[in-house]
Amino acid sequence: MKEKVIAGSLVIFSVFAGIIGSYIFLYILNPGFQNFTSSQPRDVVREEKFITITELQSEITTLVKDVWPSVVNIIIKKDLALYRRDPWGFFQEQVGSVERQVGGWSGFFVTKEWIIMTNKHVVEDQNASYTVITNDGTEYEASVVALDPLTDLAIIKINNIEWKEFQTIDAIVDEESIQIGQFAIAIGNALWEFQNSVAFGVISGKNRSIEAGSQGSRETQRLSWLLQTDTAINPGNSGWPLLNLDGKIMWVNTAIAGNGQGLGFSIPMSQKRIQYILDSISKHWEIKRPFIGISYIPVNPWMAWELWLRADYWAYIPEQEWSIQSWSSAERAGIENWDIILEVDGNKVDVANPLQTLIQNKIPWDTIDLKIVKKDGIQRNVSLILGEM
Repeated sequence: MKEKVIAGSLVIFSVFAGIIGSYIFLYILNPGFQNFTSSQPRDVVREEKFITITELQSEITTLVKDVWPSVVNIIIKKDLALYRRDPWGFFQEQVGSVERQVGGWSGFFVTKEWIIMTNKHVVEDQNASYTVITNDGTEYEASVVALDPLTDLAIIKINNIEWKEFQTIDAIVDEESIQIGQFAIAIGNALWEFQNSVAFGVISGKNRSIEAGSQGSRETQRLSWLLQTDTAINPGNSGWPLLNLDGKIMWVNTAIAGNGQGLGFSIPMSQKRIQYILDSISKHWEIKRPFIGISYIPVNPWMAWELWLRADYWAYIPEQEWSIQSWSSAERAGIENWDIILEVDGNKVDVANPLQTLIQNKIPWDTIDLKIVKKDGIQRNVSLILGEM
């Protein structure tokens, strides 16, 4: 019995000794531990930037107020003919014309000195006049500076204005950093009449390709490498900047899916791309586009069988003197006649994505990676620095 009492006493003594030893180590020998444990949850939350819905709403409203002065409305006007008709409607005679508004879109300042970016389809009508309305309601006449030949972008400027600086919006540095599911905010003119409208949504997809056309026009343009968003985009929203929560431009709204809801598409944008466009206009009075320096044949599987070629999708460079331009990017990269270009930056060259489409959103002096098949059937990877066209 005595042995059991001694054994029990030892167990109780060990437990208390452990508790006392832990207390001495944690609170006497290491007094900073108490402060660390009490502050740790708050530090972790702050480091992850966890915020409530109410705080997110406050950030968005502040962002919108900061960006609004940089966004403009673009009003399109045209002279419309007036006709006189007989009572039975058989004959008509033009008796004059009247200027009417035929559209209202959006844009944003890319320099403090009156330069605005918008969509090409917004300002491509040479018979129309354009008026810019800034956030404070001031109206300015504007003219078209340059239209991008490959993408749906354009640059316009305000005319006849005394010296005044406007607020610009910065763009993101790297377009590839955008993630699906990321929040997006769009600001601009909705349905041609609701100025300074705001839409909020997420990035729904990347690298989309569409066939886009303007309302009332039969002409279409294939646009690739677009961003898809569920941010509400309506007629009149063209030219809206699509922003991240830092207030920086990610893309420029360009089109909507007419047979769906919540399907909007935007052109990729970065500070590097904006600066190249401005530099190109300053140097050449136009927007120069990327150039490889080859003439090629887009070949389908049937043509491949006829020509005994070693691939069923590609851009095929025929054995002709004019196929590769002298001193071009292609020649410097070692591309030769009979070469077959299979991929651009890992993207297959095919009917849906021809070679020109795959480089349309690049800018001159960018480096692209090509996968090619040589005449002997061996595949090779080639790095090529794009030229300027």
